[in-house]
Amino acid sequence: MNINGVVYLVDEPNINVLKHKLSTTPPPSNGYITNTVLCLDMDETDNMLELWFPYHTQKATLLCPPPIAMYKEIDGDQEGFIQEYNKYLEQDQTVQEFIASIILYLYRGGTVMIYSPSYIADETIWVNVLMMYFYTRFGLKIGTSAQDGFYYDMRYDPSIAMYLYYHSMITWQEFICICGINPFRSDVSIASKLAYEMQPVCGNINPEQYYLELMNGVSNHKTLQPLITFERK
Repeated sequence: MNINGVVYLVDEPNINVLKHKLSTTPPPSNGYITNTVLCLDMDETDNMLELWFPYHTQKATLLCPPPIAMYKEIDGDQEGFIQEYNKYLEQDQTVQEFIASIILYLYRGGTVMIYSPSYIADETIWVNVLMMYFYTRFGLKIGTSAQDGFYYDMRYDPSIAMYLYYHSMITWQEFICICGINPFRSDVSIASKLAYEMQPVCGNINPEQYYLELMNGVSNHKTLQPLITFERK
């Protein structure tokens, strides 16, 4: 399973539960943080959370809808709003890098708590669109309560692996271990990146053949490990 953490959405009425969770969370160890709060709305509570728990709280307003989407909502064009917001989430490079870091954190076993003060009370449409995006794109059903918990669809394992690798969050060696399918036949960009990065160890061997032998554990080829690795924090 390529997602080992959990994601929950927390609103203002449950802020005390969130504060208790963070107050009992130990400080980062070796740069690794076990619990992180992503604050979606810029309000006074967000600022206080950052002051109280600076190691565990981060503003994530770049996940909020862009102006072009908000104009659609103001005009009453709900379908246009959903289309523009999804386009922003999927195509904006900065947003994609941020989402990739969230997926990596979940892959490593972290707990993400998304704080949106008005979600439950206002039935905010944009938060629902964001939650649906994570579900349809990554198989992540964000939890909202003990009764409506977090769920990950393991059928998305190959998609998670390819997403992390495409954004250079994991090495090609780690990618081979967790992907479980042949990306050379399913994703041109991943195939190109793999062929390029594997070339120094493939020699004259076809990269796809080399990949499949390594993935199936039957290869006698020497898989080179990086001399230096950098851990993302």
